Amino acid sequence: MMPGKGAQITLLQYILTIHSVQIGAGLIPLPGELAKGCGTDGWIALILGYIVSIAVSLVIVQVMKHHPQGTITDLVAHYFGRWAAKGLMIVFICYLIPFMYFIYHRMALLVQNWIMQQTSLYLLMLLFLPPAYVITKGGFRIFSRYAEITFILSLFIPLALLFLLKHAHWIHLLPIVQDGWMPIFRTLRSTLVTFFGFEIAFFLYPYLENQKAASLGIVLANTITLCVYLFFTLLSYVIFSPDELVTYHNTLISLFKMVEFRFVERYDILILSVYVLLIMRTWLPMMIAFAICTKQLGIKGSSGLHIGILLAGMVMVTWLYNPSWNFSTRLNNCLFYAGLAVALGLPLLLWALLSGRRLFARRLT
Repeated sequence: MMPGKGAQITLLQYILTIHSVQIGAGLIPLPGELAKGCGTDGWIALILGYIVSIAVSLVIVQVMKHHPQGTITDLVAHYFGRWAAKGLMIVFICYLIPFMYFIYHRMALLVQNWIMQQTSLYLLMLLFLPPAYVITKGGFRIFSRYAEITFILSLFIPLALLFLLKHAHWIHLLPIVQDGWMPIFRTLRSTLVTFFGFEIAFFLYPYLENQKAASLGIVLANTITLCVYLFFTLLSYVIFSPDELVTYHNTLISLFKMVEFRFVERYDILILSVYVLLIMRTWLPMMIAFAICTKQLGIKGSSGLHIGILLAGMVMVTWLYNPSWNFSTRLNNCLFYAGLAVALGLPLLLWALLSGRRLFARRLT
């Protein structure tokens, strides 16, 4: 069913929602991870990852044009039957839950390590539960407004970092492709993970007011994400030496520590506090997509109830097992392969099936 007029979102909200899901906790260690893979040529790997994400994103839009009145599960039910749709809902649920928990857990870990070392991890997650519930309960319309506000509030972050350019050593970027192309292609794995999130367009498409602009919107969303990644990556490369860069785990936090103002004693703490609001944008839309899947599966209760149970469940898991950074790293590795299947493989598979179905129907007529 087409969402009601009050639930629809504008093109700008569509762009910022997709961009929000892509920018998460992975931004903080990204420059260091790229440097470990291919040195200061990491920015090239970012551009290659951007090209792949653009191509697959456009495929998603072409797939959704076959059934613009509903989400991806509605489309599959329309063309391939109810049982295929139910199977896809289960696949999405199994993909979304660990993805959301990874970001939720990693966000709490960052706050614990850099701000509130003596506070239990599950208590930190519990603090974020009420705002997360309120925002996601309102659906994509409410979240998109949150994305707009936080995007505007975050614009001061790169502007403040421009003061560090007086310490820049641009010679660090040379020579380009110094070790050949193979290290860059191997690092493509890290860049693909950072662009995952565009698959939220499967659920977001029917809410867009002007669906004719969906392709333009998803290209702009990926482009904004690329600009953010390139800015922080290149800035890290010219500020830190190549040998120094690979020693930092949370590269951007180390970069923020170098910013000094007379009226702010710990600028990195201020930035991290704002950044938490940005990380929340990554997993909250997936919470809404999760509620859509559970409702379409026929599970009783409102979407708000499903979201509340899942949030409480993630806090309970953390309280019982207290997962560490090592667990978060292993989960991230697993999500890479899950992302390849859902974010990259699924759109291509559906596009091939729908194109083949249309070609077969034309030959019959």
